[in-house]
Order: sequence, then C-alpha cells, then structure tokens
Amino acid sequence: MKVSTLWLKEFVDFDQSPEELAVFLRNLGFDTASITRFGGGIENVVTAKVETAGKHPNANKLSLCQVFDGKDRWTVVCGAPNVAAGQTVPLARVGAKLPGGINIEKAVIRGQESSGMICSAKELALGEDHGGIMVLPPETPLGEDINAVLALGDAVLDVEVTPNRPDVLSHWGVAREIAASLNRKIRLPNHEIPKTTEVSSLVEIRNPEFCPRYTGRTIENVEVRSSPLWMRLRLERCGVRPINNLVDITNYVLLEMGHPLHAFDRDKLQEGRVIVRLGGKEESLLCLDEVTRPVGEALVIADAKGPAAVAGVMGGEPTAVQESTKNILLESACFVPSNIRRTRTRLNMSTESSYRFERGTDWTMSDLAGRRAAHLFLTLAGGKLTGEQDAKAGSPKPVEIKVTASRINLFLGTELSVQQMKEALERLDFRCLAGDDSLLVTPPIHRQDVREDADVAEEVARLVGYDKVPQKRRASTQPPEPATIERRMLLSARQYFVGAGFYEARNYGLSSRDLWGKLAGSASAGAAVELGNPISLSGELLSPSLLVNLLVNLQGNVRRGNKDVRLFESARTFFQKEGKALEKTSLAWVASGCANPDHWKFKPRPLEIWDAKSWVKTLLKEWRIPGIRFVKPHEMSFLHPAEALHVFIGEKNVGFFGKIHPRRADAFDVPRETLLGELELSTLAQEPALPLKFEGVPRQPAVYRDFSLIFPDTVSWASVAHFLLRQSPWVENIELFDVFIDPALPPGHRSLAFRVTFRHPERTLTDAEVGEVQEKILKSLQTDFKAVMRKQD
Repeated sequence: MKVSTLWLKEFVDFDQSPEELAVFLRNLGFDTASITRFGGGIENVVTAKVETAGKHPNANKLSLCQVFDGKDRWTVVCGAPNVAAGQTVPLARVGAKLPGGINIEKAVIRGQESSGMICSAKELALGEDHGGIMVLPPETPLGEDINAVLALGDAVLDVEVTPNRPDVLSHWGVAREIAASLNRKIRLPNHEIPKTTEVSSLVEIRNPEFCPRYTGRTIENVEVRSSPLWMRLRLERCGVRPINNLVDITNYVLLEMGHPLHAFDRDKLQEGRVIVRLGGKEESLLCLDEVTRPVGEALVIADAKGPAAVAGVMGGEPTAVQESTKNILLESACFVPSNIRRTRTRLNMSTESSYRFERGTDWTMSDLAGRRAAHLFLTLAGGKLTGEQDAKAGSPKPVEIKVTASRINLFLGTELSVQQMKEALERLDFRCLAGDDSLLVTPPIHRQDVREDADVAEEVARLVGYDKVPQKRRASTQPPEPATIERRMLLSARQYFVGAGFYEARNYGLSSRDLWGKLAGSASAGAAVELGNPISLSGELLSPSLLVNLLVNLQGNVRRGNKDVRLFESARTFFQKEGKALEKTSLAWVASGCANPDHWKFKPRPLEIWDAKSWVKTLLKEWRIPGIRFVKPHEMSFLHPAEALHVFIGEKNVGFFGKIHPRRADAFDVPRETLLGELELSTLAQEPALPLKFEGVPRQPAVYRDFSLIFPDTVSWASVAHFLLRQSPWVENIELFDVFIDPALPPGHRSLAFRVTFRHPERTLTDAEVGEVQEKILKSLQTDFKAVMRKQD
C-alpha cells in the first residue's frame, strides 16, 4: 500500500521524517518496503506563462521566449522542442536552486541574454523525461511557488500491510494507526453533501447473504473533464493512472478511505436501477479490461436487462462512464469476503477492489466513503445529487471479548495495570469496561481480526510499544512434544543426512497439478488430494510426494550455478485411497553432483546409485529394522529402469531410491544423474526394531575365504549375500570385491568374486571346519543359483 506523507498529514499531525515514519510504522507492525521522494531542494521556481516563443536568431534548435510570472516578464532561451506560446510552465528565475546543487544564473546563449530556465520534469527531480519542458494545466495561477503547486517535498512509503489488517489499506487507515500511537486527534475528510430524496426503488438486494449493505446515489448533469492537478499527482504517486474526473474520484477515495466504489453511467442502466443477485448459468459480461467472462454463480450487479458488473471485482464495459456521460449512479457497497474470494479465484482476475473486499471491508465505511465520493463529484464534476438509497440487510453484531489483565501480562511478560491497558485500547477505538482485574473489550467494526484474548494482548503491545516489553526467560506452558518412535527416527535421520552433507529443505505442503504430472505422469492424478478452493495455481494439491518441491529446489540451485546439491525434507504427504484422503509422514531427498569435492590429490567422483543405497542401508541400520530387501522398480515412471530399487520389509513396500528417469529430469530441468529417494516413516515406525545389544571386541581370530563363481545375470548379488548369511552361524560377513564381465564368459553370465569371513565366538576354527562349510556353500550356490566355478587361466 503506497501512502503519501503529505496526504497523511491531512488526517493527522506528525513531525517524523519519512525514514522516521517508516521505523514508527514498523514498530506498529507494518514494514516499509521502499521510500520514494518527490522534489526537494528547489528554491525560486514559480509558475509562469510563455507569451511568445520564436526562433533563436543564431541557432536553429533553440527558441527565444518571453515569459510572464504574473509580475515581471523575462527573456529565456529554451532548447525544448515542445515549448509554445500560451503554455503554463515552471520557471527557474535567476538565483533559483534546483536538485543536484544546480544554481540558475543570468547567461548569454548564442548572443542572446537568458534570465532563467524553463524546467523539465527531470530537472525538478520528478521523472526521467528530459525531452521537453513540463507543461502545467492552463488554469494554474501564475507566480505560485512550484513546491506548493506540485506538492514537492512529498515522500511515498510502500507500506507492507499484513492480510489480517484490511483496515490499513488506505491513507485513512494508516493515519488512524499513527494517531492512536501518538495519541493525536484524527480528522475526517470533507464528506458533506446536501440532503436529498430517499429513493426506495434505486437498489434491490436479492442475495443479502452475500451483500449486507449497498448504498446507491444518483448524480445528474456531471461534466467529464480532466481531474485537477493535485488529484492527478496523488494518484500517479500511488501508482494509479489518471483517466478523467469521474473515474479518478472513485480511485482517489479507494486510496484515501480504503473502500472500493464504482460509478455506473445511469443512462445505460435499464430502468436506471441496479439489482444485486447471483449470475445465471448462461450469463456473461464484457468487463472493463475488454475480456468477456462467464458470471454464472458469481454475485453480480445487474440491471433489468442483465449483468452490469461483477460484484466487488470489476465493472462492465457497457455501463462504464465515458466522455459522453451525464448522469451517474454511484455504488458503495459491502460484500461478504469469502464470496468475493471464490469469484476472483474462479474468474482468475485480481483487482484493487477484490484485494480489499476479499479481506473484509468496514460495514460503516460503505456510507462514509460514498458520501466522500459524492462530495468530490459535486465539487469537481458539477451536477446535482438527486437521490440515494441505503439498502441494508442487517448490521454486524459487535464482538465482546472478556480478558483479564493477568492473562494479558502473562502473554506479554509485562506488569501493566488494567487502566493502562484500557487507555491503550481506547486510543484504537475499542470500547472497554474495566473491573479490578478484568476487561470487557468490544473492538470497532473495522477490526475484524480481533476475536480472542491473544489478539487483545497484541493490540496492547503495539500501543505500549514492543520495545517496552521486557525480555524474560520463563518455562513453557505447553507440554513437550511426545517422543514417539516416528519422531525419534526423524531426529536421527536429520542428524545422519546433515552429517552426510545434506541441507534440510522446508517447503509448503502444496503442489501444482502440472508439477505432479511432470513427476508421476497423468495416470497418477487421481491418487492426489485436490483442494476445493486453491489460493493459487501452484497450490492445487496437498503434496502427494515431497520430491515434487525438492526437484524444484534442486532446479533453482542448478540454475544458479550450484553443481553439488544435496537436499532432504521430512513432512506429511497426502493421497487418496478408496475415495478417502489419507496422510503419512515421509522422508525424501535429492542429490546431484559429485560424491567428493574438488581436490588436488583426488579426482571428483560422480554420485552413483550405490551412494543412495549406502544412505538407505545406514539409516535402516541406525533404526535397527531387520528383513530389508531391495527389489527392482515397477510402475514408477520417474525412476530410471536400470538404476533404481524399491525398499521392502517383508512384503511391505516402504520406499524407493535411485536415479531419476531421463525424461523426468528434462521435464524439471535438472541433471540426468540426479539421485532421489523417499521412505515412508509412518510405515517404518510400525516395524519392530531389533533390540540394541552391546558386544565386546572379538577375541577369536577370523578365517577368510575368497570365492569366484560365474552366475546368470538374472541373479542379484543381494539374494546371494542373503543366502550366504544363512548357511552357517560362523559366517560373520560377506564382501563383494569384483564383478567381471567378458565375452569369454557364457552369454548372459557374469563373474562375482567375494570374500566370506568366518569366526567362532568361543574358539579358533580349524581349516577342516571352514573347508566343510566352504564345500557346503559351493554346492548350495551351484544348486540354487546355477553358479559355476570360474576356472583359472
């Protein structure tokens, strides 16, 4: 919300500089994104009229002008191509000072004396236009200080207003906060209008559940013309383009009072009246942005013929005010925020009006803003107020909040008295009935965000000053989070991943339908849980997988030149099963780049699937979960078909890991060597963990035997290792140390070389005992796996 300091001073007196005001507002809870100054450092520049503008006798591109400032005439040499007789311009006379330390002195230019300078916008620090002089409205009085005419010395603050404070989305709202904090009086803008006839047939509300109040006023014989300079300057500085006085007045009151308005050309309304109703299924409207939209199910402002505006969002082109408009119907209404939000989302259009209406507007401001706009119409567009109707469908009930001073002091850590709290709240227009330790607080209608004792405590803190709240250490009043198995697993996983060089990511628990389709394919769309009323296209689904947002994080890192990226996240994911929305806790990770950083002695090694496997095995070992099996993937379109594995515990699929499918990598614009994985913590937490046992260092020596056999390619090493561990209680460890593939081997076969470690816990094994087990192992491998001893060359 852009606010002008000079505009604010019309409502409340304050002495703070723009920078001090920004700090002041921040202490009230509103940050300032930027400060833009206009003018400043200008002296002896006045308004003047160009009486003549002829060619310079000694220069083709210069003009010799006679300029009158209302008292004296001056000869000025001007190089602007747009200078012409009859213009009203800013004249910097001899002795004037301009921004940047420029001093104007009498000079001789190409043989002609020049007593001053006609200024451009850039020379006055009002813009970048240096191609021509600034031309002021012809009705501007002559000899006036340009600082007063152009409201120079102004500064515009871009105030960041939180979504729960729509009452501050205006100059009046910001001024009200300043006045309350400084304990100053606040002044209302002039909103006096003559009394007129109450017309009961001007407005009809058919859906009061969506529009509790609608105020309509008719003004006849208005004159459409350019707005006065002061209004145009204020609109432009707040980011609004001036159009004409009728449109500008509604925009001006929006910025001033925070309440959206709309002016209809009454002569274009059938029967000259409006109806507030829901749009029909087949109805549509050509909006002011020249786009025709279906308005079925949306609240519309209609005439006897059809829709004339989308309520609270945008007006319609057929009934918009134009140069030929003579009679207007001024709308100032109050709409239900949730309905405006649904309409704005469904029509995919956001305006200044919808931004305010969907956050909630002040019910009483409907009349006040309408009266202010009517006053400006009568003042700046002429005409006559001929009728009005204030249609109401009930007024909002006041909210009463019972709090105690001790409760508020507990929230804030303060020792404020009931009277101090009462005085602070009353400065914000709260009604307070005080007892010994109690307060019965009634917030004003415009403070729809105050509904409980914590909200009241925040208002007290804002007015007393956050810097006055002492810093105290105290015990938490909340019970500690229960140390469930799932939580313990999660904490150990975080420690492990951080130790392995990962960074923890935190994403919103929402995903877009498009991104989920890129990862899982269109066939998986039905398994996702869709939001009925998403706030944006990037949040249409409750995250079915953490990998969607992690791949987006990886994409951002890669595009910024980060080569080695490792990210993990743990959060809830959601899916549908048999029509029901279910959730589970997941742990996911993505990694790309090299396993080790650049080093003068070691060459960087790219990450491989074996790295991902080691991460998973280490985690599962840390969690002491037995019975792990790794199975080749199926029906996982985003995993590489040859470099990925499912994780099974018994018959339960508890996750997967591997390399991303090349097509999915291209879709997300991430490296094709990216590793990813996801484990279901909710399922793993239900598995019984092995008891933690502590053993001493083995006292008996180990015996090692190396095996080299040829296996069919269909035999996995995991199945062989699992088989070997069951052959004898003396088998302590199996280690694969060579895989040999050669055309000399039988087709479809490979050679695996591995070492088996044997150890007896109580005595030394003999060669005969180990040899007996070795023979048993060889026969079993030949029988069960079709293995063949590899012959020595």
